[in-house]
Amino acid sequence: MTINCLKRHSAQTIKALFGLQPKVLAEVLFLTLPEVETERTERLQKRHGRKRRFHARDGRPREVKPFQKVLMCLLYLRHNTSHEVVGRMFSKSADTSENAFVEVLPILKRLFPNQKWEAEKRYGSDTQRWTPAKVERVIVDSFESYVPRPSRNDRQKRLYSGKKKRHTLKTQIYTDHSGGILSVGKAYRGPKADITIYREEPIAELLREKPRMGDKAYSDGKHPEIETPLKKPKGKELSAEQKAMNKELSKKRVRVEHGIRRVKGWRIVRDEYRMPLGLLTSVTSVVVGLLQFATIVG
Repeated sequence: MTINCLKRHSAQTIKALFGLQPKVLAEVLFLTLPEVETERTERLQKRHGRKRRFHARDGRPREVKPFQKVLMCLLYLRHNTSHEVVGRMFSKSADTSENAFVEVLPILKRLFPNQKWEAEKRYGSDTQRWTPAKVERVIVDSFESYVPRPSRNDRQKRLYSGKKKRHTLKTQIYTDHSGGILSVGKAYRGPKADITIYREEPIAELLREKPRMGDKAYSDGKHPEIETPLKKPKGKELSAEQKAMNKELSKKRVRVEHGIRRVKGWRIVRDEYRMPLGLLTSVTSVVVGLLQFATIVG
């Protein structure tokens, strides 16, 4: 796949392939390619056993161009297909695709922060800059990504989610009142309770004074700052008034599900995740960082 091939595709096709509109994709390439080149140069200059001075144009012509590495990484994130398929789309091998993914992912994570305020500070315009004052309330929730069942019994027990009946990793997400993503956290084992993750990952300082909202998983009685639905008393039913209150709360809280839907538009988060488990935090951060950047630029 070359740049000329991309020019022949419609904006809808580009979005379907890489998850970004052509304008946003062009901006991502513009920011990422110099970093890819810089890291390659530093890696070659510091290579163990080098005996002669480094020159940028030394050696054989490169088979994989920098923009192809970035596109391979985006394609894999968007579709979660095999590296064999991604590589063949560029007439390369599966190993080439996997190496490109490992090389480009940390660069994307560094360039595109997942926190709304950091992304706005870096890429937002002075005339329409986002500020925390625009956030009416913060909605917290979590989503789970499926992972293959580990072969060892002790390991599979640590990852088995009773809610999903699958082995999963769980990530906490914060959105605003309209469903705009504010930030995402680290990946935890699936059985870990939402309220436990909330305690371990406190909300950012600049959002600490905002009203918060969550589902019943956050109603443990120890966090009155989170507005949650009323639970049905044991052996009793909620009154009509209480049910109406829960319904109104659900209408506001559903916005966080819209934010999760945007994240899960990238199949690496929605489908079974097959990369190393420790890498999911970086993968989710990159996906949300690209969504933040697309919101600002697009």
